[in-house]
Amino acid sequence: MRSFHLSGMRKEISLFLIGSSILSFFCLLFSSPTHSGDPVKIGLLTSSSESTFEVKKPYLRGAEIAVAEVNASEGKQGLQLLLVLQDMHQTQGKDLNLLRELILEERLHFLMGEVGNEDVSPIAKLARQQRVPFLVFPTEFIEAASTGGEPANLFWISPAPEAFQRAAVRTAVQFSKNRFYLLARDSTIGRSWAKYFWEELKKLKPDATPAGEFFLPGKSDDYSPHIQAILSAKAEICLSHLGLNEWLRFAKIAKKQGYFKRIIHFELESGSLESLMALKKDAPEGVWGVSAFPFWALGWKESRDFVAIYKERNKTYPGLDALSGYVSVYALVEAIKKAGSLDPERVIGMLEGLSLRTPVGSLAIRKADHRALWPIWCGSSKFTSSYPFAVLGELKSFGPDSFSP
Repeated sequence: MRSFHLSGMRKEISLFLIGSSILSFFCLLFSSPTHSGDPVKIGLLTSSSESTFEVKKPYLRGAEIAVAEVNASEGKQGLQLLLVLQDMHQTQGKDLNLLRELILEERLHFLMGEVGNEDVSPIAKLARQQRVPFLVFPTEFIEAASTGGEPANLFWISPAPEAFQRAAVRTAVQFSKNRFYLLARDSTIGRSWAKYFWEELKKLKPDATPAGEFFLPGKSDDYSPHIQAILSAKAEICLSHLGLNEWLRFAKIAKKQGYFKRIIHFELESGSLESLMALKKDAPEGVWGVSAFPFWALGWKESRDFVAIYKERNKTYPGLDALSGYVSVYALVEAIKKAGSLDPERVIGMLEGLSLRTPVGSLAIRKADHRALWPIWCGSSKFTSSYPFAVLGELKSFGPDSFSP
């Protein structure tokens, strides 16, 4: 009996040791990578021409808030983040070499930034060579369409262009008026947008009548001829995509001529905070636009807290670029925790399909093209006593599930 008992004890001890070894292995494998005491280094690309906002580098300011929150909540023994800044106003030749040197010398784990559309691909390819995941906010995100051929390490933390376009059409077809005019830039994106608009309009509102279209070849100092052409065509609704700078010029001239009192106008970028703040009291009321961050109408805690701390630190309100910087940091943190490792391939795998709570609600990253599935709102501009600039009211919400690749 004693022999049997000892044999049983040996078996129990052996099983215990094996079980402890397996448990220790998995604890080591899935424990937070920051227990080593070294911070997780995130390279952040900045540009001297990021925004026309009063605060410089809003994308960076948003990221700084997220890093501070994460470091404070995790404590000294938890996940600790460190931003390593690199000015990347130009990303060709010498400066691209500087980025390569930065990644190697600083041993960066991740890369994020707000960069020009033409720079997204070369930076992503360089980062891929160095096995570094890259989260990007393109400066002209409405024109930053995915080709499907981007490196697997690239993730777009911004609304997809088709989301803005589809939300605009779906809102416009609900108006009681039927005569439509289209005003767009003479570019690949502009003509693609026009083709999509007319095709979708015909499907969603068969009784709609095209009143005309015009493609602007470039910057215009006087929009009066275009305004008269729209009115002469007896258009009742005009949809435009002029871009921020051209819209600001168009809006001021058109308002002086009483154009907005005679027609329903919908500009894709008129609802951006950058546009609303730039126009201030000169903003025409009743203009329809699209917003991906109408914080003035979002009541949940994440949105209120982010806007409050950003305004306290920067004395102004956060735009979409600041929000992208903030969300990008949290997306990386969630992916790191789910991966249980800083291994780039594991983190990329966790970023694909990742879902997290943000100031604009639940946000998911689409596996198909690594796009953030961003909710969209459409509304009409109006002044309130709460802000020194116009905001969008009568908001119509379009959830992320409204849009597909």
